[in-house]
Amino acid sequence: MGAQWAFRWAVIAAFIMLGVATLMAITAPPCNPLPMSTLTAFELVRSVADLQRIFGMPGDACRAVLAPQLDHANVVDMVAYIPAYTAFFGLTAYALGRRDRALGWIAVILALGNAVADVFENLSMFALSAAPDEASPWLMGLIVSTNAKWIGLAIVTTLCGLMLARRGGLGWLALIACAAPLVSSIGALIAPDAFGQYLITGMTVASVVLLGVGIVGSFRRETGIPTSAPA
Repeated sequence: MGAQWAFRWAVIAAFIMLGVATLMAITAPPCNPLPMSTLTAFELVRSVADLQRIFGMPGDACRAVLAPQLDHANVVDMVAYIPAYTAFFGLTAYALGRRDRALGWIAVILALGNAVADVFENLSMFALSAAPDEASPWLMGLIVSTNAKWIGLAIVTTLCGLMLARRGGLGWLALIACAAPLVSSIGALIAPDAFGQYLITGMTVASVVLLGVGIVGSFRRETGIPTSAPA
């Protein structure tokens, strides 16, 4: 598959992402005020106390409404959102990698690995939403899988930005934007309350830039020779 068609499929995947995201909205308020969205806060929990800040205490009415909505969002995530964003980032990396094979394939492999981490993250969240008052191995599973997913995605976008920068011109601006998730993800994982609200923002900045690259690439014929392998 050439870069042009890879970009086209990536753009389609991006719009599927946008559509699926509307099905993952959490309308029920958390049981306590949070400095970020409820779903993001759930991903960034580090203790039973963090879980209870979201889900409240046993018997709280808010828990009965909130937990099913979070479970629903994670079902949609597993069925549709994970495949869509994996396709978007993976195909974008593949298309950019047509002229930079080594970096491209590293990014593609990482994108697939992130999907696996996200599945484990969701499995952990299902277990924790069913029993948020108990310390269990699922809590550590959530921490590990969340860290792997967000740092992995940030590396994928940064590698895409690096491939753009290596093409010259204004590619260095794309690198700055595509590296934004690296900053927001590390900050959010180290200090969730302080930086968790910027986690999605950083990834959105990079995603918008890569979507723009994909749209342009969808109409531009492939030129140049891969730098890391023969054509």
